[in-house]
Order: sequence, then C-alpha cells, then structure tokens
Amino acid sequence: MKIETETKYNKVKARRAKGLGPFGLFFYQLGNTSRHSFAGFLYMFKAELAAKIEAILFLLVLVAYFVLGVSAVNYLISTVLFLLLLTAEALNTAIEVIIDRISPEISPTGKHAKDLGAFAVVCTLAANGIFFLWTLVQVSLS
Repeated sequence: MKIETETKYNKVKARRAKGLGPFGLFFYQLGNTSRHSFAGFLYMFKAELAAKIEAILFLLVLVAYFVLGVSAVNYLISTVLFLLLLTAEALNTAIEVIIDRISPEISPTGKHAKDLGAFAVVCTLAANGIFFLWTLVQVSLS
C-alpha cells in the first residue's frame, strides 16, 4: 500500500511541478510514450534485418491483395497480423538486447530466452502466412 501511495504522490508532485492538470499530464505522457515508441521502432528497423524483410513481405502481400481485388476485411486482418508480427519481433529484439547486456557469455538460460523469442516470431509469421494462403485459396475458388 505504501508504494502505491508514494507512486500516486509522485505523479501529483510531477504534475504540479510542470504546472499541468490531469489532462495536461495525459498529453505530456502521450507525447513521451509516442517519442519512446518511435525510437523503439527505429531501433528495431536499424538493428534487425528480419524486421526489414517482414515489412517488405507485408508490402508485397498488400500489392498481391490489390491485384487480386480482395475485400477490405482481408486487408484489415493482414494488417492486424502484421502488427502482431512487429510486436513479436520487437519483444524478441528486446529479449536479445537484455540477454546480451546482462549475460554476454553464452549461457543455456540466455539461449532459451532467445530461442523462445524467436519461436514467438515464427508463430506470428506462420499466422500471417496461413492467412495469406487462405486468402489466395478463397480468391481462386470465387
């Protein structure tokens, strides 16, 4: 309870120090969050070749959908699946960065953590691929 009260007090104190009300603090935090998220996005695309390849594949899928004339629902589902893929890729990158920082030597625990992150990426890649193939089959049947 004490930590929760201190955290709430620190937020109020920070808001008062900046002269912000609750809505002002919301937009201040939104700006910070957006800036940090964009920095993470840029880092992932600079550090991970896989992220670049996945983005190119997504663009190719969108072009294929346009050529095939698929419905807007297919675009929406593919976009959501791609965002989930980026999420898995970002978390995998974060795991790799943390493991490399805290355990630069090769360790079984670090290997397991990295392997699990890679497995999450492969699962979301598979989901994207399955949906793309399903869409192709649906188009060919109609």
